[in-house]
Amino acid sequence: MTDHQDFALWLAREKRMLADAGYQETQSAFAALKARLGVGLVLSVMFAALSLVGAFSQREYSPICAFLALGFGVAGGLCAVGLYSSTLISKNFGPERVDDILSDVPQRDEEHASLWLAYTVSFITAENGRTLARHTRWFRAACVALALTPLLASVLAVACGVWVAL
Repeated sequence: MTDHQDFALWLAREKRMLADAGYQETQSAFAALKARLGVGLVLSVMFAALSLVGAFSQREYSPICAFLALGFGVAGGLCAVGLYSSTLISKNFGPERVDDILSDVPQRDEEHASLWLAYTVSFITAENGRTLARHTRWFRAACVALALTPLLASVLAVACGVWVAL
């Protein structure tokens, strides 16, 4: 092998290693995001249940508790959609799939095969990155709903208090 072929083979292996590392990073970020969405879902359900108790208490604060239950229910729904909307694509494909992927390789040698597999893993990582971004948007929307619900309920409480005082 010439120096150029050695370098090309090394470069192909490095690209494959970097593609694998990117895939692992996306996998761990997705798992962390799913854990946060799970915590948000539990908190939302708990706060919604407590707010429903207040809403059904037939007291003067029942409308505010009903609004809280609605807001926390929306936040829980956003968390649930983020948790269960889609999954990541696996890079672990069987031997028959490797033959399909390598069928389009221009030259049948280790360098080109490694590059082709690295590009395949990079494509899968890019697709998983888009899925991660979509789930992150659901998480952000749930966080906004969780944060704004008590604030809007307090504004509603003040407005109701002023209206009753008049």
